[in-house]
Amino acid sequence: MSLVMSVTKRASLSRSGNLLVALYSLAIAHILEAGLYAVGFSMGDSIGIGGFAQANVETFMDVFYFSVVNYSSLGLGDIYPTGHLRFLAGVEALNGFLLISCSASTIFLVVTRDRQ
Repeated sequence: MSLVMSVTKRASLSRSGNLLVALYSLAIAHILEAGLYAVGFSMGDSIGIGGFAQANVETFMDVFYFSVVNYSSLGLGDIYPTGHLRFLAGVEALNGFLLISCSASTIFLVVTRDRQ
């Protein structure tokens, strides 16, 4: 987020250009973070510390879907973890909530910052 702040401060873009840079940069960062959690869920499933209750969680995209839903605190409930992966899911939801909140603050600062 500090990288987004420094890039938008140095760039000679309009306010809307800075907003777009901030939005896309932060969205990509959140998708990558959810992807890291998905890798963690896959690794936990493969080493046997937990899994998923549904039998239809077969591909990495299924795990990534669960991770994005959990990271955003949407929590649809169509896929849920078992075993010790439940703890990782809780940490992911808390981390996602905090980072998405920080991203909203960053976007606000980018938009309202005075041009000097």
